[in-house]
Amino acid sequence: MIRWLTVCGVWISLAVGLCAAELPFPIGEELVYSISWNGVPVAYSELTTAMEEFEGCEVLAIRMRSRTCRFFNWVFKADDRHESLVDPVTFLPIQFTKNMREGGYRCHEITRFDHANGKAHYAHQTNGTKKSYDIDPDTRDILSFMYFMRGSQLEPDSKMEYRLMADEKIYDMTLRMEDVEEIDLPHYKQDVPSLRMEPEAMFDGLFVRKGKATLWVSRDARRLMTFLKASVPFGKVRIKLQEVRGPGTDFWITEKQTDDD
Repeated sequence: MIRWLTVCGVWISLAVGLCAAELPFPIGEELVYSISWNGVPVAYSELTTAMEEFEGCEVLAIRMRSRTCRFFNWVFKADDRHESLVDPVTFLPIQFTKNMREGGYRCHEITRFDHANGKAHYAHQTNGTKKSYDIDPDTRDILSFMYFMRGSQLEPDSKMEYRLMADEKIYDMTLRMEDVEEIDLPHYKQDVPSLRMEPEAMFDGLFVRKGKATLWVSRDARRLMTFLKASVPFGKVRIKLQEVRGPGTDFWITEKQTDDD
């Protein structure tokens, strides 16, 4: 179970050049996912968006926090945080932070993006390691990329190719879109039509640290990841959308079921 719990992201995005007021998701949106391992609920993940000030400029802050459930902490305690600060006009990342605590493993890294000069500057906050490397004009970290993807027109039987920053390197990634299927979500009254996707990449991602994943993305305007399943070295991981919080008047806000329903 080593370092697989950097899980659960959501395909949130916008077309390059939009201003913050035109984002295709509401600022203040909160997404809650449940995470099971070999059929046992072990953790949950929360994703949020907010407009904040960073070094005198307004930025879009995308944050993800994944934590083990209290009862599971005695087996393997994890508390992982990822943050991407994004220019709301270009939707290119300014800074990506990864702060992970999984069992005895610790990792705190910050990557600054210098798109004007085609460079990324990486610094490990614990051991002092630093490095710089070349990036493409539209290079994104994994978290900002997943939010960027929410503005893409994803269609069955198609393929898209991208280049991403991960593990202090630039990697190729292919997304293969397949069929539309109905996904049953426990806190919503009806099944959600979702496009099944197969990501192929040569790096460890936010979904699972090791293993092959299949994910489903809703066909509505928000394009949320509704379900993910993956086979990892120690078993099977399942991630399912539990609740959407925040502003909005669409299905995700108005048709939630409470425990009393």
